[in-house]
Amino acid sequence: MKKILSEKIIVPTLLLFIGITYFLISYFSEGTYDAGDGIRHYLVSRYSWAHPDLFLYSWGKPFFTLLSSPFSQFGLLGINVFNILCALFSAYICYKTVKLFDFKYPWLVIIFLCFTPCYFPTINSGLTEPLFGLVLIASIYLMFEEEDWWATVLVSFLPFVRNEGYFILPLFFIVLVNRRKYWTTLWLGFGTAAYSIIGFFYYKDFLWLIHQNPYDGKNKAFYGQGELFHFVKNYNFLWGSALTILLCFGIVALVFTGIIGKIYPYFKSKLSKEEQALLDEDPDEIPEEELERIEEHFHETHVLIIGSFLVYLIAHSVMWWQGWANSLGLLRVMAGVAPCTALICFMGLEIILSFIEKYKYVVYALIVISMVWVIRSPFKHEYYPYKLNPEEALIKEAGDWFQTSAYTKQKVYYLYPYLAHVLNVDSFDPNKVGELWGLYPSIKAWGIGAIPDSTIVFWDAHFGPNECHIPLDSMLNDPNFQLIKTFKPAVPFTVLGGYPMEVNVFIKLHEPKKMDVLQKELYDLESLPPTLLNTTTLFEGNNFSGKHLSMLSPKNEYSVTVKKLVSEIPPNTKAIDFNFKLFEKENNSKEAVVVISVDNAEGKNLLWNGNPIVLLRLSDVADGGKVSTHFTFNPNSFPKDATVKLYVWNKKLKEFYIDDLEVEYLGFK
Repeated sequence: MKKILSEKIIVPTLLLFIGITYFLISYFSEGTYDAGDGIRHYLVSRYSWAHPDLFLYSWGKPFFTLLSSPFSQFGLLGINVFNILCALFSAYICYKTVKLFDFKYPWLVIIFLCFTPCYFPTINSGLTEPLFGLVLIASIYLMFEEEDWWATVLVSFLPFVRNEGYFILPLFFIVLVNRRKYWTTLWLGFGTAAYSIIGFFYYKDFLWLIHQNPYDGKNKAFYGQGELFHFVKNYNFLWGSALTILLCFGIVALVFTGIIGKIYPYFKSKLSKEEQALLDEDPDEIPEEELERIEEHFHETHVLIIGSFLVYLIAHSVMWWQGWANSLGLLRVMAGVAPCTALICFMGLEIILSFIEKYKYVVYALIVISMVWVIRSPFKHEYYPYKLNPEEALIKEAGDWFQTSAYTKQKVYYLYPYLAHVLNVDSFDPNKVGELWGLYPSIKAWGIGAIPDSTIVFWDAHFGPNECHIPLDSMLNDPNFQLIKTFKPAVPFTVLGGYPMEVNVFIKLHEPKKMDVLQKELYDLESLPPTLLNTTTLFEGNNFSGKHLSMLSPKNEYSVTVKKLVSEIPPNTKAIDFNFKLFEKENNSKEAVVVISVDNAEGKNLLWNGNPIVLLRLSDVADGGKVSTHFTFNPNSFPKDATVKLYVWNKKLKEFYIDDLEVEYLGFK
């Protein structure tokens, strides 16, 4: 067949066209493919120069941060350019790998990779998948070129682009052992050893990679889990119909040829011209050791290319099925092995063409059909042009409002990554921003004073109740925060966890809001309603009002008790005040405790909290002292049929009396 254009023209022209296409899509896009993890990785990369500790931030993927950080200094478009270069280099290395196989039309693999539906959109993002694919295919190519040491050192850093790299390393170990490069296998741990040592000087911990692991599975409760064949069933999004057909055919054909031991003229470039001619005419004439070497490379193809694809697919399928490692079942993760997928698909097509190579026009037609079908595949989805999705649009609306508000100089708490991009604020400067999931832990550890007055808190329905574990009610009913703005979409929709999407903006008050009394109950101990227990402690004597009070003594360890079902408590309750009058001599109540406890229907204790008795004013037994005890309490945290009890525990079995019990349920109307 006469070549109309040589590969020296086709390959650079194709790469240039694809690169320009990628760049124009990124440049003119309103949004980005992934405004969650993609923006977060970009922010880590961008601000790593200002905060060098981010180069060791495990979630951010240290090797990705290192390589991408010069590009991210130019903004989101800069990191898009980084991913464009990753894609183009990956495509070229795929082409070079195919050339080793001596197949025809090797430039087709460039199209197969760059237009893989799950791969194409990740280029317009700060995601790590494109670099993962580049490091993987470059390492495989170096192995095929018998640059074992360089391949091993490079692939040792793969886990620091994406953690799945640890699943890939054993495949390289198998090939190295098969080549009897036993000492070289030790270099597979080079990346881990290097980062462990470097990180020691910051974390003071050689095992920081384990102890700083962000994928502990604690988010399974709201990330969920799914079907084992989740990724396979979504083949159309991952690879499209054309590549899926070629992928299946490529895997089956390559595995079959491996089983029957048939040798295709792979790696002919490794042979002399005389040996290549002999191989074409009569493979039996090739020296045995040369055939063994060719066959060895053939089987290494299965281990490194097919193995990487299958190991990666199986690992993610099982993790989503079992809900392990914080898996969310995201389909775009398969872009990480897209170069291997493209190689398998290309081999599938070439094997098909080998059976019809006599029919030239049929071959040309099949190539054209495959190209058009593959190139069209990613554009069948709804990304292009990249517009802000409804969730991102609402976040941008909130961010734009803030930029024109009177609060622009205040510290901001948030977690939605895209918001930081909209605000153009250093996401890792603790004087300017805080992460929403650290809001209440900071308050718990250091008190409400740890949050500066007038701090602005952005609560969004995606991250707020999920990763941050902050229900909206907690913010609305917190006396230290005041709602100042709410953003809701014109067309309602739900997000992770089934929550209706909205953004609520709060401000930290200088002084806490005073809660309303939602309900008040009085117990003068003269009547005995069903809500009172342990009434045997009632005593008739010299009391402040009425005839009866509750006596605590060596015989009475517990006072009269107020009992309520959780369902009987106002749902907006945020606190309970338990008040009563105290009659005593010689400070006998000094070590007594006012208690709130909650038991479920089976009698299992769900909450127990005790506070010491504190008199609001001193008194003697003649006129009674006023005691008020404050308990934080949220009825929505307990089953409706659970039982709440309020009482005094006479720990030291001293004698004193209480009367005129009062229970106030506090909250915000």
